[in-house]
Amino acid sequence: MKMLFKSLLRNIGRGSPKPPPTALTPQELLVEARARFDANDLVRAQLLFEDVLELDPENADALHFLGLTGHRIRDLGFAMEYFERSIKARPNDAVFHNNLGSVLVQAGRTEEATACFRKALEIDPGLNIAHGNLICIMILLESMRPEEVYAEHVAWAKIHADPLLAQAAPHNNSREPERRLRLGYLSADFRQHALSYFIEPALAQHDGTAFEVFCYHSGRIADDVTRRLAQHVEHWREVLDLDDATLAAQIRDDGIDILVDLSGHLRDNRLMVFARKPAPIQMTYLAYPNTTGMRAMDYRLTDAVCDPPGVTERYYRETLVRLPRCMWCYRPSPDMPEVAPPPAQASGAVTFASMNGASKITPRMLALWARILAQTPGSRMVFSTVPEQGRARIRDALTQAGIAESRISMHDRLPTEDFWALYAGIDILLDTFPMNGGTTTCEALWLGVPVVSRSGDIFQSRAGLSILGSLGLNELVAGSDEDYVHIAVELARDSARLAALRAGQRERMRASPLTDARGYARDLEAAYRGIWRAWCGRSPQ
Repeated sequence: MKMLFKSLLRNIGRGSPKPPPTALTPQELLVEARARFDANDLVRAQLLFEDVLELDPENADALHFLGLTGHRIRDLGFAMEYFERSIKARPNDAVFHNNLGSVLVQAGRTEEATACFRKALEIDPGLNIAHGNLICIMILLESMRPEEVYAEHVAWAKIHADPLLAQAAPHNNSREPERRLRLGYLSADFRQHALSYFIEPALAQHDGTAFEVFCYHSGRIADDVTRRLAQHVEHWREVLDLDDATLAAQIRDDGIDILVDLSGHLRDNRLMVFARKPAPIQMTYLAYPNTTGMRAMDYRLTDAVCDPPGVTERYYRETLVRLPRCMWCYRPSPDMPEVAPPPAQASGAVTFASMNGASKITPRMLALWARILAQTPGSRMVFSTVPEQGRARIRDALTQAGIAESRISMHDRLPTEDFWALYAGIDILLDTFPMNGGTTTCEALWLGVPVVSRSGDIFQSRAGLSILGSLGLNELVAGSDEDYVHIAVELARDSARLAALRAGQRERMRASPLTDARGYARDLEAAYRGIWRAWCGRSPQ
């Protein structure tokens, strides 16, 4: 039981001494422990939860909160142990099963996580968080057909979101097609986060004469990026402490004409605000690679590569609006290092990498990567963002396919600067499938590392094609597993091409739509204006 405490002490120094025994009851200790946990005083919280267990060894709440403490500091093994013990103590608590599933997702054990979320819903069919987690993980599973994923999103919405729409009052926004519009963006991730690389161009380059921009930040973290983003817009609202109904009322009072969701079903989303329809036009964009499933969400922004016209509409409850170029615009951080020389030139062997999270690494991808490594003698494979509890699955799949363990290296989540530094030792990034990378692909390209992607028929498997296509690098995108292996192997064997791609990649990006912030903002605002004109032309409900 002391393992987590030791881990915490390493992070904060010598820590606090354990208080002397008290005459408090287990319930009284639990109340104090939870207060410490809520205040993020995790060392003292853990000690108090342990005191509870000394008096009541099967106290399910203390066991569960020890699991939550481990999860909060990313000690996933500890979290799994105590979540499992809490379930044993109280097997019919749906939240316990949901939280174990959340840890398993981080470890890349998606099938086990799916079973946990389904068990939670079997116990409590109305548990919103478990249903949301289930539909998020479904889009990672190759076994799920797009029709099934769409149906589950709609089923979630019909239970949790759609009933609120009937309560929404009519909107009295002035129906002037060309007036200055009030545009709102809502997210918990206006901070150092993948979202910020893509939303900042829209905020920084917005046309203030045509759009008055409001940002509603519902996140717990405010940092230098938060403060920089706030400087780009006319109105910044910190709304973490507002419940969904109050926040919806605030948005309505602000007179927002178009409200944009930047979270979808991801963690800390505020979809229940959108369910209340506080703005006459609502759309979802960027963060979540699927439908929200909601009647209240009118549109989804995309492009014609990610969502080919006439092909994918049936997988969305929203109407698709396609931007004329790539749907993403990437703002590289000014702190990113310069492009390093090709590592294969110095080592004599190619280094491949997967920098996506463990949950995106499927058995199919591991089999393909094993084939690539087998056909490129001496090559290595680097993995990042893989916690200890997710490594055995990856290591076993590759070694059983004949790849020596010495050719595999793995890293957990790293500080941003250390993560970027890894790219100096990488020759080729191998994208994941069916869930392609987005931010990791753009980061790799900016740092000179070519990316080989595998495309499919639905949005999440076409992000690589959209990004690489915007750079004129379609030849690095495969439409089949065989082509994926062939492209990667042939690129690894062509040292001159590798060096040329690396040397010219950054300038190629600078000259592409992918970093054209001003052009992107104009395209985005033209889409907003067109949608607004259409709304103005409709009769009031």
